[in-house]
Amino acid sequence: MIKYEDIQSKMIREILQEKMGKFRIVGFQAAAVYKDKLIWSEALGYRNLKTKDLVTEKTMFRIASISKLFTSTAIMQLVEKNLVNLDEDISNYLGFKVRNPRYPNSTITLRHLLTHLSSLNSDDVSNSIYAKFIKEGHLDITIKIEDLLLEGGKFYTSKIWGDWEPGDKTKWMYSNIGAIICGAIIEKTSDLRFDEYIKQSIFEPLHMKNVAFSYSNLIKNQHEVANLYELDKDLDVFNITIEDDQQEEYSKNYWDEYISGTHGGLFEPQGGLRTTAIELSKFLRAHMLNGSFDGSQILKPETSSYMKSIHWSREEKNHFFSKMGLGFHISHDFLSNYNEMIGHAGEAYGLISNLYWHEDKKFGMIFILNGCQFELNNETRLEVEKEIAEVIYKHVIEKTLK
Repeated sequence: MIKYEDIQSKMIREILQEKMGKFRIVGFQAAAVYKDKLIWSEALGYRNLKTKDLVTEKTMFRIASISKLFTSTAIMQLVEKNLVNLDEDISNYLGFKVRNPRYPNSTITLRHLLTHLSSLNSDDVSNSIYAKFIKEGHLDITIKIEDLLLEGGKFYTSKIWGDWEPGDKTKWMYSNIGAIICGAIIEKTSDLRFDEYIKQSIFEPLHMKNVAFSYSNLIKNQHEVANLYELDKDLDVFNITIEDDQQEEYSKNYWDEYISGTHGGLFEPQGGLRTTAIELSKFLRAHMLNGSFDGSQILKPETSSYMKSIHWSREEKNHFFSKMGLGFHISHDFLSNYNEMIGHAGEAYGLISNLYWHEDKKFGMIFILNGCQFELNNETRLEVEKEIAEVIYKHVIEKTLK
């Protein structure tokens, strides 16, 4: 006898496959949750276009900016331990003076970094200099974050700073460098490497297994990884942008010369987490359920609530970002029926990722695409995101809520 659940799963899969064809999605992975339960998951398409290796529920993707939520959570854990203060000058943690040179008397705080109000400029203006800083840091372990932030440094450019004052709520600007600074502060104040701190304080308490903030934590014969692809519209072909399945594991002594807190970006706290939708669902549920999941508490309820509350907003809705918590994006356009969904999105190297939940209804979803056809739009969410989110909501979550 064919079960009703099997018919439903087949129907959802067919609808998603239609969307994959429409948007030319290479590989797809998703999960949906209700309260503390994982209620659905799916994996479709390819993790490697050349070999035609399929995406499975264990395939790990580089999830881009959703990674920032782990960085923000770590900062708030350190706040709870009284190791950092959200409104303290970050210079006091880094050990050198950090200022926007246009506003030398204005301090920059962790609160500014977590809400993107630090006056750090966009990647477009600074030519994504942070990426070169990270790449060359792996070739020369002596490179320090001062080389990025201080005038005269090898990677310094005045373009990393905007012409507005830190804390000016009318001049919001998304920054990857801010997350790298947070990574350095996490290392400085915890006396642990960033990847070790996240492992001990978030991954292990939440029993997250297929996770890695560093290639040294990826084990080839144990972990299955996806390559990332970007569509060349002129040639109409997908090119590999990140070839994770060919990456060699770091040697055991790779980090021996590294001094925690000196660089901040080597573990890519702004976007470098490799994981799966199901593993991410544990992290989502922990935040949705006020800091705890499956018997483990990663944040106090009041801290979790504070992170998810609105710390910055603008009235105009013709922006992707119109409200921010502490690290969290509070989205107005993720689902058509809901004005506020909490979480974050990622878009880098052709990948698109989304992690959002509804705080009152206690449902959430995650989906990850390792390549597809899309047109970037700074004003609103991508059509592929909207359509996939609506499918998962209508055919999985809405039925659960009834």
